[in-house]
Amino acid sequence: MRSDSDKAKLYDRQLRLWQESGQTALENARVCVLGSTALAAETLKNLVLPGIGEFVVVDDGVVGEQDTLTNFFVQVGDQGKLRAECIVQGLCELNPDVRGSAVTRSPAELLASTDPADIQLVAEATLVLACGQPESVVCALSRRCWQANVPLVAADFAGFYARVRTSIPEHAVVESHADTPSDLRLLTPFPALRSFIDEIDLGVLDSTDLAHVPYPVIIVKALKALSLDGSAAAPTIQQKRALRDFIGTMAPAPGEENFAQAVDAVTQHCKPYSTPGTVEQILNDPAAVTPLVADAKVDRFWLLASALRAYMLSDYSQGMLPLNGSIPDMKADTKGYVALQRIYKQKAAEDAAQFATHVARELTEAGLPADFITPDEVAVFCRNASNLRLLRFTPLHDEIEGDSLCSTAKNLVAADVASHYALFRALARFEATHGRCPGVTASLSDAEMLDDEVVANDAAELIGIANLLLAEWGLGSDAKVDEDLAMEFARSGHCELHNISSMTGGIVSQEAIKLITRQYVPENSLCIVDGVKAKSYVAKI
Repeated sequence: MRSDSDKAKLYDRQLRLWQESGQTALENARVCVLGSTALAAETLKNLVLPGIGEFVVVDDGVVGEQDTLTNFFVQVGDQGKLRAECIVQGLCELNPDVRGSAVTRSPAELLASTDPADIQLVAEATLVLACGQPESVVCALSRRCWQANVPLVAADFAGFYARVRTSIPEHAVVESHADTPSDLRLLTPFPALRSFIDEIDLGVLDSTDLAHVPYPVIIVKALKALSLDGSAAAPTIQQKRALRDFIGTMAPAPGEENFAQAVDAVTQHCKPYSTPGTVEQILNDPAAVTPLVADAKVDRFWLLASALRAYMLSDYSQGMLPLNGSIPDMKADTKGYVALQRIYKQKAAEDAAQFATHVARELTEAGLPADFITPDEVAVFCRNASNLRLLRFTPLHDEIEGDSLCSTAKNLVAADVASHYALFRALARFEATHGRCPGVTASLSDAEMLDDEVVANDAAELIGIANLLLAEWGLGSDAKVDEDLAMEFARSGHCELHNISSMTGGIVSQEAIKLITRQYVPENSLCIVDGVKAKSYVAKI
């Protein structure tokens, strides 16, 4: 095992993306993968390299000639060997800190088992991936993951095309890394900021000093001069125009950079405070109003959300979220910038202290120990309070077997993926009916391609099934299956192309890292990869 300093050097770049908390989450993660295809191997490669803790591959497939052409983690000499064991061996060589193992049983058999060890393999995983699995397996897996509240990412392929779908009842993101403007509160400055600005007399500064006054100071001075400060109402367009003109007259010379920044910042920062809609959704959720405290599992996120709700209802907050204390880069001298930054950081610390008292009260009322939520967790939540995200997904088994798609199917048309998605679903029905893939003699293991006539017949059957599906979803008049696309699906024989699996594996692993670290916002939608057009599409379904 590497030392902490060695890990810091090895993972330096990714630590800049998700910090130590994200890396710790990765290193503690246990990923269960059903399938040992090239797509599974490429996805795992992108998780092993950044240092996930452990992975297990479930598959009883044997390495065939096709695998040696598409899967970089098997060799020609591996033909006839168990594929899961081969890819685990190759993947573990990439990072000695990662533990990998293979369960050489079919995924369907594993899911049908009532052995507690088999059930725990999925239920105790941090994340489950299904790569190239039949719909029957995906549905059974989805039910088990949904019940255990384990994230599931299912991916499938057909030649030049692939699809990716995530399913989990609920996923909360604290560190979303959203690119949002700094919260400067210039229209209604807090007392310490008001005092700081009032102490600066622009009238006694020479032109050099005026050219280094931070733009928030300039804007607040201009607002006060025009009697626009302290108002709960948003300035009108005419008032903002007058404000910009007035700031221009304050500049010691035309084009002075800090005054130009002030003019540009009027639209963004001269507006009443409002809580972001995504955060309002969380604060008004029943789970935040009355967080459930079960013996088996207590959700820290909802305890913190409940504390934030109490904070927002307190007189101290005045209806504003805790300040995170950051200010943007701006034209200013070092002394002025540091002094302004100190004011915001001090206010952020005061808000965090107030928020911590509400967290402590929530823990006491829930009968939980004071250290159940660490000070670091409280600080991170408070610092990111304005960028919280909550996602609720549609169960994959409902999408496949139920009628949930009928209400969202038009999004497939809007995203131009109705044909792709319908053909993937038609492909599954074709295989379930015939026991083989379109364009293949008997089974995936034989993978002997037939002549063009048989491929064309299979393509015609795929079109018929796909059009029936579109009609079931209420899209009969809005979408028809593309015949050329159907021919490609049939011609592929449900085989993999390495470059498509590599690209799709990158997408799957990216979503996996978001789910494991609970940082950045995962896609709550269907993703279609089109290798012919070198494009990917997303549709909310």
